[in-house]
Amino acid sequence: MILVLGIPNEVVAGKKQQGERLMNRTAKVLLVWLVFLLSSMLAVPSPNPWLRIPSELLVYLLPLAFIWHLTRKGFWKSIRLTRENLSGSILWALALFVVFFLLLGMASAAVLKLMGKSEQESREEFENYIKAQPQWYRYYLLPASFFPIAFSEEAVFRGYVLQTLLPLGPAASILISSLLHLSLHLWYFDLEAAPLLFVQAFILFTWFGLVSYLSRNITGAILMHGLTNFLSILWGFSQTAASAIQTALLILGCFSIFVLVLSHLGRRFERKLREQMELNLQMNLRKLERMRDGLKKMLAEIKKRYRRGEMEEKDFLRLRATYERRIEEVERVLSSRKERKESVRV
Repeated sequence: MILVLGIPNEVVAGKKQQGERLMNRTAKVLLVWLVFLLSSMLAVPSPNPWLRIPSELLVYLLPLAFIWHLTRKGFWKSIRLTRENLSGSILWALALFVVFFLLLGMASAAVLKLMGKSEQESREEFENYIKAQPQWYRYYLLPASFFPIAFSEEAVFRGYVLQTLLPLGPAASILISSLLHLSLHLWYFDLEAAPLLFVQAFILFTWFGLVSYLSRNITGAILMHGLTNFLSILWGFSQTAASAIQTALLILGCFSIFVLVLSHLGRRFERKLREQMELNLQMNLRKLERMRDGLKKMLAEIKKRYRRGEMEEKDFLRLRATYERRIEEVERVLSSRKERKESVRV
């Protein structure tokens, strides 16, 4: 049935269902973000490690528990932490590290110029903030950079949130997940370098989002997020060690770009090879089909001649058997070639 406006009822119903699904996805994302935001208030900035560490673990584990409640058996898939494309995730993370390292440097220089500060001043301010923490906490942050911090934040924002919002498109899902994540870093306002930290964090979150989107896996994002936090803490202990690790990551990143380019060229070559094989098979199939049709016409002509009495029975039987055998052979070859064609497509 068509409505007065000319829009089918099925289309209206489909649009309504899409809208309801989008609302449902948006509600889930906002709930997960709200749980993370509220749980962050449970952190106790105490000098006592027996109080501070458990409270921070609770901050990062509560959002994961809530996602598990929403997904249950599909938890690992919902946060994009599976064995699928594991190596690809790490390769993309390292390759994009080179790109975003340059982008981060240019953006930081621009923001610092607007702030009228030098890079050394902003770095010293952050280092002083870290040094103001208890010494045991600085050592704790080195492993905690990977778990629970990087693991939980990537599972929530580059895993669940990004994947849930993907129907909006990759750009929108990466942007929204990055902004929601950025909203949990309001403590930056305690520092004079807050504008710089917000810009840097947004660029990093975009990088992690691209890794998750391109590889459909957050392993690489967890690794690079953890390393980013780790290096910022390590810089306060040993600038030489932090610089060495950063240099090693840049080298690995360049190598990863090389591997990804080779992989892309290999896939293109394989695709062209398959297309050529499929074209050749198609041409052979057409030749065989014409041969089969010609044999069938000849057999039909022999039968007509026999019915008109222009051919003796023994000659007819001999020729019919010969042509039927040839037709059967061609049909068999055709069947095998068609199967081969399907396998080439797969």
